Amino acid sequence: MNHNIRNRREPGSAQGPGRVVPPPQPIISIILPVLNEAPILGATLTILAPAPDLEIIVADGGSTDATLAVAAAFPQVRLVTAPRGRGSQMNAGARVARGDLLVFLHADTFLAPARLAALRRAAADSRVRAGAFELRLTPRSAFLRFIAWGANWRSRLFHLPYGDQAIFVRRDLFFAVGGFAHQPPEDLDLVIRLRRLTRLHLLRPPVASSGRKWRQHGNLKTTGRHWLGLIRHLAERFLTRRWPSKGGLIDGGGG
Repeated sequence: MNHNIRNRREPGSAQGPGRVVPPPQPIISIILPVLNEAPILGATLTILAPAPDLEIIVADGGSTDATLAVAAAFPQVRLVTAPRGRGSQMNAGARVARGDLLVFLHADTFLAPARLAALRRAAADSRVRAGAFELRLTPRSAFLRFIAWGANWRSRLFHLPYGDQAIFVRRDLFFAVGGFAHQPPEDLDLVIRLRRLTRLHLLRPPVASSGRKWRQHGNLKTTGRHWLGLIRHLAERFLTRRWPSKGGLIDGGGG
């Protein structure tokens, strides 16, 4: 009899009586592009409690207010700088991230504990390659509830979540598609390239995102601007060569 066979252990098997070594927990990198977000950044970072599987990267685009000081007050935060523009800032954060799952979070979108738990489940599921959250806008006015309802149906039917829904993507897939373009709408451009390669999962519970754009610029004006931006982007993709097949992660281009 070959006694070595009896002593052979399979990966993840018990290491002694009753003990099983669990697989390592995937690292989640949360990347926040910021520009003069001092009034709201502290609240966003406070919700993201330090954890071994959580990396928080603030990518600043040249803030002139107290944004950098606010970020520096959180020891768990890694600060990077980049040329102004969400696309270039998020790419800069992705370059230094060590996570298996990259999450791109707007400074006015809040990842409360139940949302982090949903991200952890997604990170542990190899079938989930990319996605975003359902959306809830604050404050809960009738108009903003209607806007969030429309955004969620757009995401379900057409797989087109926007950046305020905390888009997430596996690191290898993000690099394969070249990351973000360096021109808006960089979030929509990335999502369109991603959905050619994988299913975009929509997580719940919804993330809470500020409706400050609607309060500042007016409900109809802001909504109309969003719809016109979507139509213009789709027209450019079909009728021009302005949008290449990859983003600007590697060469600094993307548009």
